[in-house]
Amino acid sequence: MGKIFANLIDFMESEEWRYEILEGENTLRFHVKVKSGRLTCYAEAFEEQCWVLIHSYLPVNASEERRSRVMEFITRANWGMRIGNFELDLSDGEIRYKTSIDVEGGNLVNKMIDNLLQANLSTMDRYYNGLMECIYSDKSPESIIRAIEGTNSANRPRSDGAKTEDDDDDDSDELFSDSGDMPFLERELDTDDDDEDDDEDDSEAGESGRERS
Repeated sequence: MGKIFANLIDFMESEEWRYEILEGENTLRFHVKVKSGRLTCYAEAFEEQCWVLIHSYLPVNASEERRSRVMEFITRANWGMRIGNFELDLSDGEIRYKTSIDVEGGNLVNKMIDNLLQANLSTMDRYYNGLMECIYSDKSPESIIRAIEGTNSANRPRSDGAKTEDDDDDDSDELFSDSGDMPFLERELDTDDDDEDDDEDDSEAGESGRERS
């Protein structure tokens, strides 16, 4: 087992996260419930490149006729993101958010993993309902984004948790606490039967995207 992958496992164990190791891969899969919904997540270690990648996946794919709308949505959402970005697989409509870090020449510590995970999940949580609206409603992607971010550029989401003067009244600030934990998260505690269903549903989720990471 590589050092980076071992660090990922140590973090998950120390935080008492439920996870599984994908056979033959340096990849952990876990489920998270955020305020807006349920996410399937993958944490990957690339030992040779010294990279760590975290992906969170929307539970539904965009239909072919809706993908152009989702493209516009994530292009608008990605503008100005400091840490991470949304991705859309045009072949099947899969939607995910990615955060990553290069640790070459340094040591990967739990706080770094925690920050990476916070930035990922908080951003996906904020845009989750908007993505659903984009997929299932007739609202324009621009109007959906404006409803999420506001018309003032100062209100743009900060995926690194930074605040502006106008952020004090923004509910998204509650996603970050001084202690660095994530109070909006509910760690997944599926039953064995649920896990069997999840494994079947998730077996396709992320495979094509993770191969291209």
